[in-house]
Amino acid sequence: MKSDRQLAIINLLTEYKTLTAPMLAERFEVSRRTINRDIDELCLAGIPIVTTQGKNGGISLMEGYTIDKRILKKEELKDIVAGLKGIESISKEHVHKHLQSRLCDDESDMIIDLASHYKNSLSDKIENLKSAIRAHNLIAFDYYSPKGCEIRQVEPYKIMYKWSGWYLLAYCIEKEAMRVFKLNRLWSIRVLDQTFEPRKISQKDLELGGHLSDHNALEVLFDKSVAYLLVESYGPDCYVETEAGKLHFKGTYTNESYIISWLLSFGNKAKVIKPESLIAKLKENVMQFE
Repeated sequence: MKSDRQLAIINLLTEYKTLTAPMLAERFEVSRRTINRDIDELCLAGIPIVTTQGKNGGISLMEGYTIDKRILKKEELKDIVAGLKGIESISKEHVHKHLQSRLCDDESDMIIDLASHYKNSLSDKIENLKSAIRAHNLIAFDYYSPKGCEIRQVEPYKIMYKWSGWYLLAYCIEKEAMRVFKLNRLWSIRVLDQTFEPRKISQKDLELGGHLSDHNALEVLFDKSVAYLLVESYGPDCYVETEAGKLHFKGTYTNESYIISWLLSFGNKAKVIKPESLIAKLKENVMQFE
């Protein structure tokens, strides 16, 4: 939509000192004439945009101009800055201080840190993936899963943060399908010289697991001492306390390997009631461990 594009132009001009009409036209996949009309309309709306001719000319905001704080509430502006600082926690780029001076004077009430205990390697990993995504380069990497360490070759599409972790959405050459890879299991990225023609990404792919259905019923009796772990994973309504003081948990699961690992992590503080097939698998794992 035109209004969305014009707002995006303002945002770009607040971040970059000078842009050109051809750059903006390519960015938004419209003609230079359309960009020129957008600039004219923004000027008529009171946005002080300056255009200069010559070798170093281009389109820019008037020096010292800040976004009108009447457009967004103060708390909304502070939240925007907090979000930018969150991105910087895993990025080598630093833009939030520049934008904060333009958007608001106060710090947000929130602190967002998306980094992990291996922040430096995560930043490098994300930068490598971003470069490959933008250039449409195939990548290869070592991926650690319950099957062991495998070399995967993929078309990278999106870096996503969800479920308290970082993921890569990519088309797996071997599986011939879209797959999601956890970044903390993904190591030794190799950006290949081979490029690919981008595929259309469906909303289902972007939902990061929305295609999975939790169809396996699970019932477990937990010791009361691990209530906080159940609440952390499933919320306070996931169990009912029995007369014997145990926590009767009812839920569902999709990934059997994950649920087995999760249950084993509780040791003798968890007793599976059903399904029988899962009980048998748990016994097999315990016997193999012994």
